[in-house]
Amino acid sequence: MQVGKEQNFQNRSDIKILVVDDREDNLFSIETILEKDNYTIVKANSGRSALKTLLKEDDFSLILMDVQMPDINGFETATIIYERDKLKNIPIIFITAHNYGEEYVFKGYKTGGVDYIYKPFNPELLRAKVSVFAELYRKNKELVANEKKLRTANIALQKEIEERKISEQKITMLNKQLVNNNNELKAINEELDRFAFVASHDLQEPLRKIMLFSDKILMKNTDEEISGYLQKIVNSSQRMQTLIDDILRFSRHNVYSADFIESELDILVGEAISEMEIEIEKNQAQINVHSLPKVPVIPVLIHQLFL
Repeated sequence: MQVGKEQNFQNRSDIKILVVDDREDNLFSIETILEKDNYTIVKANSGRSALKTLLKEDDFSLILMDVQMPDINGFETATIIYERDKLKNIPIIFITAHNYGEEYVFKGYKTGGVDYIYKPFNPELLRAKVSVFAELYRKNKELVANEKKLRTANIALQKEIEERKISEQKITMLNKQLVNNNNELKAINEELDRFAFVASHDLQEPLRKIMLFSDKILMKNTDEEISGYLQKIVNSSQRMQTLIDDILRFSRHNVYSADFIESELDILVGEAISEMEIEIEKNQAQINVHSLPKVPVIPVLIHQLFL
């Protein structure tokens, strides 16, 4: 409980009070009474002096102002103070040595005053009244700070909501684009399937004739050199038949485990070299192939790789 009191005592240094009175003894008396509560006290000995102070500083929590002052009295000073927007929320407690009638008191309230304190000062009453307004000031300050935090949080939340809306719109747009791309890709794949089927089908008929007539010539021919050439034609035709079959199979765009066949890579390399025989002889190239393993592959793709 003692810690709470000490903390509250220290927090009171945030409370800044302007005391306005033309008599030094009154200023000293008020300062002496309030210094126990650790308030920050600023003194002014006239209305004009108070106004000059308020032009430089506007962060006062409370103003204690004597009513009867030469030149500009307390009511007139209060009226001028409340003409400024920055100062109109500072509460003013009027100090007076006379207990005038209700009309006089009402005049003080009408100018903006919130309370009266009568001379000679009752120290405990003075401290109690100042304490009330000091606490109101502190609570109001906390409310303003919380309101500022809430506004900042609301702005951040609004920004996040807007960003999410933009992101959702982008996602929706991208999804539409993805659907369109998928439809376009599907159409292209279907067109490719048709082309592959038609092309492969159209190639098979002349290929069958090449193979048929090559076999007939090979059976009737007795010249070994010509037979060798004819055999190469037959082998190439068979290879082309395999390629056509592979094109038809792979035009479905999917690869299954059944497409992988245990294959001798040496044989696939040999077939590739055989197809390149003319270029190899023309360029006098030498191709060295070491022993290769037997592995599960898609033969047509590995054949293309070796080529």
